[in-house]
Amino acid sequence: MSKLVIVFFSGYGHTRKIAEAAAADTDVLLVEIDANGDLNDEQWQQLDAARGIIFAAPTYMGNVPW
Repeated sequence: MSKLVIVFFSGYGHTRKIAEAAAADTDVLLVEIDANGDLNDEQWQQLDAARGIIFAAPTYMGNVPW
């Protein structure tokens, strides 16, 4: 299991590209939040097992989604 997880939402794909670039050539696991703002059970388990979590999200009207 990865010790570091980047959990992200990317409405138009820009945040995904940044998360993928940050995770490139590392042991970082990427977990994507779906369009409804949800994670499945497996994704929650991955976050629970991680030693560190980085959140990535675009800003909409000066705030993060949801």
